[in-house]
Amino acid sequence: MKIDRVKVKNFKSLRDVDLSLSNLTLLTGVNSSGKSSFIQTLLLLKQNQNSLKQLGYYKMIEKLEAENINILEQIDIMANNTFLIMDDKYVSLGEYKDVLYQDIFDENIEIQINEHSDYLKIKYNSDLKININQAITSGMLSYNLFLKDFQYIKTDRISPQRAYPLSDIDIQNNLIGLSGEFTAHYLAENKNKNLFIEDLKHKDSSTKQLLENTSLWLSEVSENIDIDASVDRSLNSAKLTYNYKYNKGRTNNFNPLNVGFGITYVLPIIVAILKSKPDDLIIIENPESHLHPAGQAKIAELCAIASSCGVQIIVETHSDHFLNGVRVATKKELLKPEDSSIYYFRKDRDELETKVDKINIDEHGNIDNYPKGFFDEWDNKLDELLGL
Repeated sequence: MKIDRVKVKNFKSLRDVDLSLSNLTLLTGVNSSGKSSFIQTLLLLKQNQNSLKQLGYYKMIEKLEAENINILEQIDIMANNTFLIMDDKYVSLGEYKDVLYQDIFDENIEIQINEHSDYLKIKYNSDLKININQAITSGMLSYNLFLKDFQYIKTDRISPQRAYPLSDIDIQNNLIGLSGEFTAHYLAENKNKNLFIEDLKHKDSSTKQLLENTSLWLSEVSENIDIDASVDRSLNSAKLTYNYKYNKGRTNNFNPLNVGFGITYVLPIIVAILKSKPDDLIIIENPESHLHPAGQAKIAELCAIASSCGVQIIVETHSDHFLNGVRVATKKELLKPEDSSIYYFRKDRDELETKVDKINIDEHGNIDNYPKGFFDEWDNKLDELLGL
């Protein structure tokens, strides 16, 4: 099930936030306005999914008024011995006081995700014991956040290297690592496999194979580039090589250290999208990092196409070029207006609490709302240059 709504209370600066999610959801706003905190609430649920599944299972039995006293005893045991894991693979949040909204002391932190009438809600306080509530029809395995191939690509991605690590477990689970560190391994093992979503096939591709389409989408960032990946089991590593087409044929192969930084940095994002399936959930932080504006817009187009095919993507971005790429994709009818949502996170002067403005794109690519601070710096500086 796709998550179509997220409610958060008392988490960092998110005093009371209630957002509806679309297939493509953009989180924008100034630094330290709450965007990453919002993403962290989802990652915290993912990090604790095993405990949530067990608690949810017992809570459902409890709701069905099970008469088996042993099961009811197990419910009590679970409720008293299940604690939230704050520091692990997906997020490291420190102590409870570090994430509690500053101006409250006796309220719980609450996180709720919805899919229509289904919902999962957790509360926790300073002892970190989880209090869970959910719809009776809800299946803990059904939210796309809890599927094994949920993909999160964080801001701090893998940099150009001569060799990259291997992870057979991640590759088997259709994952490339949180930093994209297993992208080379994934490409090497799956280069000849067809894309699951045919619409993600690049217009110049002669096949639906992953490697060819990765190269062609990457060439939208750096023209005429080609990529290959291989695994050396004797060295327990994977390698990436790049070359370029030119009028005399092809260049020699280059390792990532001798090609622009942004090429390797964006590669995990391209692969994460190309390997996706309808109803998958992908969370991407700052896809624009180290990319030329034209490249940023092309990655936005790729996200729009995937979202139009049913992939759910949440993007945190500071890029007006990425936003404009989504707007153009909407005007070109690559993405329906109802399949995207944009949120602008802000804090009013001298206030701790995050406020969120909803922004919509219509079928012509127009935006219905321009709150102060929403990608307006170009106009601000132009006014200064013109002396206005």
